[in-house]
Amino acid sequence: MALDCHTSIASKQDLDQVVHCWKHLTIELPLHHIQPFGKRLHEHLDQELRPTAEQCIARDDAQVWILKSHKDRLLGTVSVVLNTQIGYSQPNSGVIFNLWVFPDSRGRGYGQVLVAEAKKWLRSQGATSIQAGWHPGNTQADRFWKKQGFEAYETIAASKL
Repeated sequence: MALDCHTSIASKQDLDQVVHCWKHLTIELPLHHIQPFGKRLHEHLDQELRPTAEQCIARDDAQVWILKSHKDRLLGTVSVVLNTQIGYSQPNSGVIFNLWVFPDSRGRGYGQVLVAEAKKWLRSQGATSIQAGWHPGNTQADRFWKKQGFEAYETIAASKL
């Protein structure tokens, strides 16, 4: 586990850093995914991501963490939302999204640190399960999530009309 870093729950003051991470993640995603909803224009990406980040930071049933080095360098982020849908066998579940570690900081356990924070918070909220999604062709992500104890259980597909 990485020891040269620290996590903190994102606040309004961290919004620019969260959006910065989410922007890099959004730009990198097409390297692993088809683009069923059209190509994203990166010139307005900050403005598109900001409202969602603001809502995630403000919600009681969601949490966003940022990860920094001890020298205060931004390393990554992760977000999670609590899902309490009635009718599921695991109604108190969480969904991890926007896990991002900058490429030059990968392979040092930082992603594990962020996922551990998400799991700890979800347990404290009474969640009994957690979900995450990744592209099956992204072998690095596949290895990472399986190492965190996740198993694929469905395929989600998209088609242009």
